[in-house]
This record gives sequence, C-alpha cells and structure tokens, in this order.
Amino acid sequence: MDPLKKNSVLVYEEVKAVKFFLWTFYIILVPYDLIYYYLVPYFNKEEIGLPLGGLGFLFHIFLFALIPLAMYLVKRGQPEKIKYIYFLAFTLLDVVNNLMIYWGTKEQFGSGHVLEIYFILFSPIFVSSRFFWTMTIGFFLKYLITGLLFSAAEVLMPMGLIIFIATIAFILLNRFQSYVKAITSIHEDMRQKEKLAVIGQMATAIAHEIKNPLSSLKGFTQLQQEKDKGDEQYYPIMLNEIDRINAIVNDLLILGKPNTGIKTPKRLVDIIQYVISVIDPHAQRKDIFIQYDVDDSTVLLCDENQMKQVFINLIKNAMEAMPNGGTVTIKSKIDRRHVLISVKDEGCGIPPEKLAKLGEPFYTTKQNGNGLGLMVTKKIIEEHEGTLNIQSELEKGTIVTMSVPFCE
Repeated sequence: MDPLKKNSVLVYEEVKAVKFFLWTFYIILVPYDLIYYYLVPYFNKEEIGLPLGGLGFLFHIFLFALIPLAMYLVKRGQPEKIKYIYFLAFTLLDVVNNLMIYWGTKEQFGSGHVLEIYFILFSPIFVSSRFFWTMTIGFFLKYLITGLLFSAAEVLMPMGLIIFIATIAFILLNRFQSYVKAITSIHEDMRQKEKLAVIGQMATAIAHEIKNPLSSLKGFTQLQQEKDKGDEQYYPIMLNEIDRINAIVNDLLILGKPNTGIKTPKRLVDIIQYVISVIDPHAQRKDIFIQYDVDDSTVLLCDENQMKQVFINLIKNAMEAMPNGGTVTIKSKIDRRHVLISVKDEGCGIPPEKLAKLGEPFYTTKQNGNGLGLMVTKKIIEEHEGTLNIQSELEKGTIVTMSVPFCE
C-alpha cells in the first residue's frame, strides 16, 4: 500500500504540490504556445499559427480535459497519480503530434516544448526519485526514438539539454530528500522524548507508590516463611515474584529520574568481570558459556553501577535468546575516541520488522518481558554520550554493539 494512503499529512503535502504543479503547468502551456506560434512569427513575418497537419488545438483541449480527472483523484485521496498521468498524456500527445506533422514528409524536424524542461525541473518538489527518473529517462528516450525514426540529428541538442537540466534537478532532489529526512528524524526524536517524558513522570509516581508496600510485603512473607517451616513449596515462588516486581519498579525509577550518576574512571574489564561473576552461576545452569575479549587498558568515564546494569541487561537478553544453551561473546575495540563493545549470542535472532521497534516503550519480543530493560539500557548509554546498535540474523543470533567514549 502506498504510504500516502496511510498518512494524512503526506496526502495534504502531495495535494499542495499537485495544485501548484497544475497551476504552473497551464500557466506555462498557454502563454508559451501563444508566444511561440503567434507572437514570434508575427514579428518575424512568418506563418502564424500551430503547425499544419498536427493535432492543432486538440493538443490543448486534451490536456485541459485532464483537469476533472485530477480533481477526482484529489478527492479520492490519490494525488500521487496525477503527475504521472500528466506526463504520460503530454508525452503521448506530443509523439502523436510529431508523427502527424513529420511522418512521410521531407520537412526538417523541429520539435520540443518548454514543459519538458518544466517537468524535469519540477520533479524535486515531489521529493520522489521514481518520478524524477521517470521524467528524465522518458523524455530522453522520446528524443532518441524520434531521432532514429526521422533520422534527425536535431534531437542531439534537446537530449543534451535534458541531461544538463536533469543534473540540476538531481542535485535539488538530493537536497530536498536530505532535508525531509532530517526533519523526519527530528520529529521522531521529539516524539520519542515526549513519550519517554510522559512515561518517566508516570513511572516515578507509580514506582514510589509501589516501593514501600512491596518492601513490607516481602518482609512479612519472609517472616511467615520462618514461622511456617513445613511449607517450602510456595514461599520461594512468592519471594521470587516479589523480587521480579521490585526489579521492574527499579527500572521504572531509572526511567523517571534525571541523570544523577557520578562518573569516574573505571576499567572496562573490571566491570565485565564483576557482571560475569554475578551471572555465571545462572548461565551454567542453562549450559551457557560467557567469554570475553576486552583490552585491559580500556578505561571508561562512567557511573559504575549504571554501566554494570547495562551489561547485566544485555547478557541476560542474550541468555534468554538461547534456551538450549550456547555461548555469549563480549568483545571490545577502539574506534577513534570511542570504544565499541559488542555482546553476541547464538540465539534464534530477531525478525527485521521487530528489530526496528526494539527500544520503544514497553515493546518486547519476550513472552514474559515488559520492554523496560532495553529502554533503561538505551537511556543509560545515551546519558554516557554513547549509542546502541542492534544487528540480528534469523537462526544465527544477535549482536548488540554500544559505542561509548573512553578515557585516554
């Protein structure tokens, strides 16, 4: 489905561009033909009027007859089709007109219309590479075929002019596309920040309300467990679930509070070794081996606890992607003023359509996940002036790479 049908803003912008296109199309068509076929011949004492043997005013009548169709397509929400219809109609009428005038005659071929230049120069306004190349290749082929049919070397000049105009239009198109991409990126970034701000405010309020009764609930559960020594089946499950709720609450608090971490120089290898020492017993029970290849001299300016949380989240995600066991590999390398740290698993991988949504609020690919872990990870890395990149291939695994500054 065309994206214009999904986005009312894009439809509105396309309609504005089409309306401007139509106005200028007819404003150029009528005065140009009046000047070229009537005014100029009058002053040059030549034959006045449209070329004999051609379509004559039918050429203009057919083009004006397209206006109701254009209005109908605008009302149907399909304005993107109008520019192609006008291009095809104009080109077809021009070819038929030339065949009627020059086919079977010895008259020197002389054709071309300023609207051809207009079509190519105007194409960047629609910010469509497909339309630009359709216009450029279409008019170029028209003159090439016409030159071969009529053995007319005169087509070389308009063909060269098309290439020159198309080069200018291509530069404009690239600038427009770059500008639109930048605006879209800024809009998406602002939308994400607004969403996170709202989530942060809600998270802080909810987490504070849950934190205190949760601590009391855990304390009473432990107390009851000590009194009821005969039942060891349900109390561990209750305590584990309370700890899981507590972990979610802590993630909510991290999302909601501003960056208050104290950054100090810490060796990367020390952070990773600590995290592995915490996770390794759980990994061994799942037949998962964690290995690392990290430069001992790499030092990060970071909040140690927050960075440990990042690696815990990433390694846990990697482990959960390998229910049948495997290897989690952690590597680092220096790239200019940043250190690239990758966490690779041998899991099932993530489909491309899901990969693009990772990191959005409460979006998760896990059956029992909540989508907060990766959000917290991204927030911490961004607060350390870093970036996070995720690459995945189905049935081969996922590589999560973070780029953060290091101390020289």
